[in-house]
This record gives sequence, structure tokens and C-alpha cells, in this order.
Amino acid sequence: MNDAAKLASIVLEISNQKAIARGDGKYYPRTSAVSRCPRDMVFHRFGEPWSDDPEASWGTQLRFDQGHDGEDRMITKLEEAGIPVEYQQMEVVNTTPGGLKVLGHMDGIACVPPEYPLGGKWYVIDVKTAGKYMYSKTYSPTESKVSLNYRQQVSLYSEAVVQDSNYPGISGYKVSDLHFDGYEFGGGLIVYLAVDRPTKGYGEKKVDLPKMHICQFDIDPVEVEVWLEDTYDLVEDHYQNGTVPAVPDSNDEVVWRGIRCSPRWCRRYSVCQGLVPPNNKELEEALHG
Repeated sequence: MNDAAKLASIVLEISNQKAIARGDGKYYPRTSAVSRCPRDMVFHRFGEPWSDDPEASWGTQLRFDQGHDGEDRMITKLEEAGIPVEYQQMEVVNTTPGGLKVLGHMDGIACVPPEYPLGGKWYVIDVKTAGKYMYSKTYSPTESKVSLNYRQQVSLYSEAVVQDSNYPGISGYKVSDLHFDGYEFGGGLIVYLAVDRPTKGYGEKKVDLPKMHICQFDIDPVEVEVWLEDTYDLVEDHYQNGTVPAVPDSNDEVVWRGIRCSPRWCRRYSVCQGLVPPNNKELEEALHG
């Protein structure tokens, strides 16, 4: 390794320590976790720390920062195009059938002008930066191929109640019941921003895809109730009963058909697979009792 490579590794290592220090914090039900692996969530609920820290070379913190910056810029671009985004980062709360409060911070509400496609409606939006794999799975000019996990997240926002001191005038209102003059509720929008150059095909058949893509979808309140119960109430039931869910099947969407069931993506992989013992005694009893 030459000196330039050594210098880069120093920067990555310092950035990585920031990611490790941030971790995933103390467990609480949050909207962005709706599609998270329930086994990992239960481990987190027991207070089990990470067993598999990200490697510095992966640039986890840099990728997180890149996504955050891209989301802010994309909202700015929407507004520059004449699509106002209201109630940015508004705090909202869902209540599960079991009575748990699930906290979320939505990116905002986009009012699409009548003269635009999908116009005359307002949408709960979420901006996502996507790598080449995710973007290629999502992009389609003829159909909405929104990822299930993102559809779940925005659907929960739409059915949540406003609880934000910055917006006292709408506190207590359900998001989907809000009113915007001249607009009707249109459901959800996921705005994808490709991090890398988005392409399709190989060699002479390779074509460039648009740098951004938008998926629209309707909101189903019944689905939201099911997701709340099957995610957050399920985790709490396991914790209260001293049990843990089974390892997800390799074809389960929650682990991206096995892709996320590895130490590259799962921060508690070694504990989950029994490669190292749990730190938390209650979790150890749940696993082996």
C-alpha cells in the first residue's frame, strides 16, 4: 500500500468510527424500521449491541452522508421545478393495534401543479438515493415498481397523526386528512435519485437511464394496520414473552432474498447465527432457554 492509499484509509477509518459511535442507538418503534428484519429488531429491543461493526473500507458513514445530502438537494430541485414541498421533516406518530407509538419524520408533502403529470393532487413524498442495483430494479417508464419497504414507510406516514410543535395548527390531524386548496390527496410518491450513472444493458446495447425516477402509489389503511401489528407489536410480544423470531428464510423480502443476511449488511449477524454469544443475558436465555 502506497502513502496515498494509506492516507485514504486513515480518513475512512476516522469516518467509520463516527458511524460506529452513532450505531442504531436505543431501541424505539420508528417508521423507517417497518421493513427491518424482525429478528434483528428483537435483538435490538433486548439491548443487544452490535456484534459486526462495518469495515472502514465500506465507507458506511460517507454513504449515509451522501444519501442525506442527495435527499436535501432533490427536494430543492423539486421546488425549483415549481413543485412546492410542504411540512418538511414533520414529526408524525402511528399507534399500533397493541397501543405502541411509532415515531416518524416524513420528508414532506408535494403539491403537484394541475398542468403537470399527476397534477392537481398532493402526495406524501420520500426521497431515496439508490445504488445501481436498487435503481435498476425500480426504474420503469411504464409502471410504478416502487420498493415494498419504501411503500410501507410512506403509507405509515400517510396514516399517522401530526405531532410536531413546529406545526401546532395541524397537531392531532391525520396526515391523509390534511387539506390543500385546489388539490386532492393522491397517495404516495417515492423520488429516487441514482447515486451512480444509471444504465441498462451491456456493450453496444447499453443505454443511459434518467438520473431520477418517481413512483406513485395509492395508500391502503388496512395494509398499514397489518404492517403495524406484524412489525412493532410482534417485536414487543417477543420481548415481553422472552422469545425471538426464527432466522428469516433466504427468500424473504425482509433480507432481500438473502442479500442482507450477512455481516456485510447485518450488524448483529454473528450473534444471530450463534457464532458469538450474546452480551445481553435476557437475550441469551431467550435464545437458549
